[in-house]
Amino acid sequence: MLGSAVMNLGISVLVVACLGAGAVVACGSDEGGGSPAGTGGAATGGAAGAGGSNLGGSGGDAASDAPVGDGSVSKPEPADISFKPVAPIPPGEQLLFNDWNAAPNAVLSMKPDGSGETKIFEAYRVWSMGVSKDASKIAFACGDPLQKEHYGIEIGDAIQHTWVYDGAAQTAAVLAWGNINDECHGWSPKNDSLVVCRRRDFTPTGENKTYRIARLSAATGASEWLGIGQDATPSSMELHPQLSADEGTLYYTLIQVAGGKQARSIMKKTLPGGSPAVVRASASGGVLSPDGTRLLFADTAQKSALFSMKLDGSDVVQVATRNGTNATWSPDGKKVAYLWGETQGCSHIEVVLADGSQADTPVRVRDCGSTFVTDLAWVVKP
Repeated sequence: MLGSAVMNLGISVLVVACLGAGAVVACGSDEGGGSPAGTGGAATGGAAGAGGSNLGGSGGDAASDAPVGDGSVSKPEPADISFKPVAPIPPGEQLLFNDWNAAPNAVLSMKPDGSGETKIFEAYRVWSMGVSKDASKIAFACGDPLQKEHYGIEIGDAIQHTWVYDGAAQTAAVLAWGNINDECHGWSPKNDSLVVCRRRDFTPTGENKTYRIARLSAATGASEWLGIGQDATPSSMELHPQLSADEGTLYYTLIQVAGGKQARSIMKKTLPGGSPAVVRASASGGVLSPDGTRLLFADTAQKSALFSMKLDGSDVVQVATRNGTNATWSPDGKKVAYLWGETQGCSHIEVVLADGSQADTPVRVRDCGSTFVTDLAWVVKP
C-alpha cells in the first residue's frame, strides 16, 4: 500500500499518493462491517443480518480459510494475522504509535516525554489505529496475509480489515472484514461505535469504490454511511472523520479531484441528514480538541503547516511550522503531538504547546530510528 489509494474515478484508475513532510502516510491514517450489497460486491463482514455475512472461522489457520470469492471468505481469527499480546498499556498519559517496518508489525506506547517505551502487541500489518478515550480498546487496520487467495488481488495491502484490541483481556477480534480497506479509525465519544474512511469492492487490477465515511457498531460491526455514501463514479474522497461530543455533527476532509489535481477542504455535516458545509478551504486532517471548541488542521495553502482555530473559523493560531501529520491533542488540550517525516519511511514524533509558542521549536520525543510510524494517539490510561 505505502500510503497509496488506488481508486476508480469514472473509467480511469487514479493512483493518489498521500505524502506528508517527505514521509509516505495513509490517506486516512487517518476505513470494518463489509461492503453493503448493491455497491458492486457481495455484502461481507460485520454481523449477519446487518449488511454482512458472518461465516465464522476455522481455528486460526489462514491457509485453510482460502475460499474463492468475497462472499465466502471466512471470519479471520487472531492467529491468521500473527496477533501476539506482549504487555498491557501502562497507566497514566501515554503516546501510542505503531511500527510498520517490524515483521510482524507492532503497536507500542511511551510516556509523552519519550521515556518508558513498551510494546503492547504484534500483528501482521497495522497501518491505521484509533484508541478509545479510556484507552481500554484499540481499533486497528490489518491486512490479510492471504489477500491474493481470498480476493484475487496482488496489490499490496489493498485489503485492510478492522480489528479491535481489548486491553483488559489482551485479546484481539475482527470487527469487520471482506473486500474492504478501512482507515481513519476513531472512536465515538461514547466508545460504542467507530468512524472510519472506507474503500471497498477492489478488483484484481486495483479499481475500487473510493474513500467514504462510515460508522460501525462496536458490538456488531454493522455499518452506515455518514457522508456521501455509495457513489458509482466518484470524483471525491472523504477522510479524517471526527464526531462532536453529542455525535450530532460530523467533521471531515473532502478531497475533490479534477484535472489530475486535488483540492482539500474541511467540511461539517449535521447528522443524520444535514447538508455538507465548508468549515475551511485549503485545509485537511481536522482534529477536534478534547473540549470540542477548537479544530487542529493542516493548512494546504501554507505547505501543510499545523494550525488550530475555533469552530467558527476565528482565532487562528499557528501550532507548528512543520507539515506534521497524524496530529493529536494532549488529553488536557494544552499540547499537540504529530509525526514529522524527515525522509520517506522515517517519521519522528514531536510535541509542541498548543498556544503556538513552540511552533518553531518543537520537542522531539522520539527519533524514527529503524521504525516506520504511521499513526499516533495521546490518551490517559486509568
